[in-house]
Amino acid sequence: NKPAPPTPAAPAAAAASTMGFPLTDVLTADELVQEFVCKICHCLAEYPSYTACSHVFCEKCLQDWLDRSAQVDAEAGAMTGAAPTLPRCPTCNTHLASNQVTSLKATVPLAWRLLGRVQCRCPLHESGCAWKGDYSEVTAHLTNSQSHLSGQDYTADNSKQNAEALKDQGNAKFQQHDYQQAIQLYSKAISAAPGVAAYYGNRAAAWLMVGAHKECAADCKHAVTLDPGYTKGHLRLAKALCEMSDVAGAEDSLRHALLQCPGKKELEQELAKMRTLGLHLAEGARLVREGDAAHALEIFAGVLKVTQCAAATLGAARAETGLGRCDHAMRLTLQVIRNEPSNVQAYAVRGYALCLKTDFDQGMKHLKEALRLDPDHVESQKLHRRMKRAGGALERGRAAVAKREFDAAVEALTETLEAADAPAQSPLVATTLAERGNAHLRLKDFDAALADCARAIEAQEDHKQAHFTQCTALLALGRPQDAADSLQALLRMDPSDETTRRHHEKAVFEVRRAKRPDYYAILNISRVASVTEIKQAYKARCMEWHPDRHALKSDEEKALAEENFKALGEALEIMDDPMKRGLYDEGFDKEAIAERAEAARRAAHKGGYGGG
Repeated sequence: NKPAPPTPAAPAAAAASTMGFPLTDVLTADELVQEFVCKICHCLAEYPSYTACSHVFCEKCLQDWLDRSAQVDAEAGAMTGAAPTLPRCPTCNTHLASNQVTSLKATVPLAWRLLGRVQCRCPLHESGCAWKGDYSEVTAHLTNSQSHLSGQDYTADNSKQNAEALKDQGNAKFQQHDYQQAIQLYSKAISAAPGVAAYYGNRAAAWLMVGAHKECAADCKHAVTLDPGYTKGHLRLAKALCEMSDVAGAEDSLRHALLQCPGKKELEQELAKMRTLGLHLAEGARLVREGDAAHALEIFAGVLKVTQCAAATLGAARAETGLGRCDHAMRLTLQVIRNEPSNVQAYAVRGYALCLKTDFDQGMKHLKEALRLDPDHVESQKLHRRMKRAGGALERGRAAVAKREFDAAVEALTETLEAADAPAQSPLVATTLAERGNAHLRLKDFDAALADCARAIEAQEDHKQAHFTQCTALLALGRPQDAADSLQALLRMDPSDETTRRHHEKAVFEVRRAKRPDYYAILNISRVASVTEIKQAYKARCMEWHPDRHALKSDEEKALAEENFKALGEALEIMDDPMKRGLYDEGFDKEAIAERAEAARRAAHKGGYGGG
């Protein structure tokens, strides 16, 4: 049997700390606030969530409840084999799906406003603060020096007590993921008692959660200065330095921490992790330099599972550009630029990726911005020179094509490839090769056109211009089946593309045209022969191939005569009819001619009746 779901009292008993606002500090009558009391922590709901069964809970309390219920259910299912069920509401035991829990503010805005108007007193009233006001103003009051204690400083007697109370308030905000408010409350606690390392450590944790790694490192350094044995401070400092891409600095800080706290396993484990990260970052950078982008990307992807530092992110971006995946590289570099607007390497890598997408205008702007931030940045200088030359050559090549100067176009496009020295799989290489292949096609150099198109398609499998140019070259070389096969592969990638479909139909038409019999050769007539000449030729050829004239010959000779005699009948049927002969001259085969002749007959038949 499946175990019964936890009772509503279980999470309240298991709660590690109070999430909401204490009811002892609520001044409004109980009967007016009862609907807003979280039944898990038995406090006034903070960041209230609203369920489909019309109950209100603290957002964090309810999430913890649901997570614990799911864990209990999963463990029970592992033992009994029962299928998991939805968690239940802590108040009424009703099943709750994830889409049945919403924000009170969004779902019932009137109730949310009423909750905000509940009257409270300062939760630190024991420190002498006489403030009373709306529940929605409590946090603003606590973080406002002019409001809390009416602008007076804490007395020496109660400063520690009030600092602890402010820290507890900050912890509550941290648990609710309101890190900015937590930072303000921890800052107030530090103002009340500036000599406590844990307050700086807590604020450092909040800084870390909002991505303020420099501020986190500064608070951690202050904390371990106050208390050299503060392990959490050392660990958070290493984490912050790592996120700032200073893995070597993180290693040094942990080695120093182990001198202060010898034998601490947490510090030893973190030091081992930092050493491994440092080795992986160095190995990934080496592989990128040596052109092994695929293995480099594997290494950086593993590092990014541990840290989102700029060094790992940009390493992955460089590996992505090495594989020609410029869109991925641009997404990664944008993350870095948003977090670190002055990161020179991010602008350099992003500018390079943009140029590889043939967006030289934006690419050069990013490279110039990198040089503006650091004029001596070697990578940016080299990329700027290469891409400037490559972009100029590509522009000259396209201008030459427009002027029908195809020899000059081939020369300029070749210079583009040489100057860019881009990865073989990049869009720039694929596009340049496709355009050079088209120039070769115009010069009737079909073999060179096919070679360029093949390389372009290898770089970018769905490059349409390369496929179309390849098709035209293959048709010119009398290889319609190869052209049709190439376009069939492209059509499978994008079945809705009409341009590809038209090119494919043309290639298939040429395949059928190449396979049809040559009726002029069968009748032994010229292409300008008259109807009379056609009939005369038919009679003469029939006398030659009539089966009766070959009755006494071998079976092979008789079969050949029958086949040729049948072909003569088909040839006369087509050549004797002006419409069918015209279709044949246009390239249609026997089946297509018959279809069009039948369509014309039906149209004429329908038109005749309509006229009557």
